[in-house]
Amino acid sequence: MITKEVIQTLYKKYPNRAKSVDCLDIAMLFDTVGIMHDINVDIESNKLIIGSIDEKSIFRSIPLSHIHAIVPFEEWTAIVLHSTIIFLNRKSTKVSIHLKPPTRTVADRLKGLFGREDS
Repeated sequence: MITKEVIQTLYKKYPNRAKSVDCLDIAMLFDTVGIMHDINVDIESNKLIIGSIDEKSIFRSIPLSHIHAIVPFEEWTAIVLHSTIIFLNRKSTKVSIHLKPPTRTVADRLKGLFGREDS
């Protein structure tokens, strides 16, 4: 089961992009969800294409250089990006996307502390 704690752990464990595409376990991605989610790698544009995601979605085509990690779970496979995790179900074409909430800067906190909110 994917919980908030698991999601936070993924962001903490993989804060940076993979050093190279070779460091990503692309083979495992194809073995676990490749056929189910119609996954392809476009070598010319160096992008991972997830066919089970709508063509209009920005998450359908991901530059390989933006991927931090590919992590398998019992029921899901996670593709970790800087502020997004794409969860691909292993038993169906279900896709779940987690967007990391923006962190407040020190300036934002000070503005909130003194009641000055810019709209």
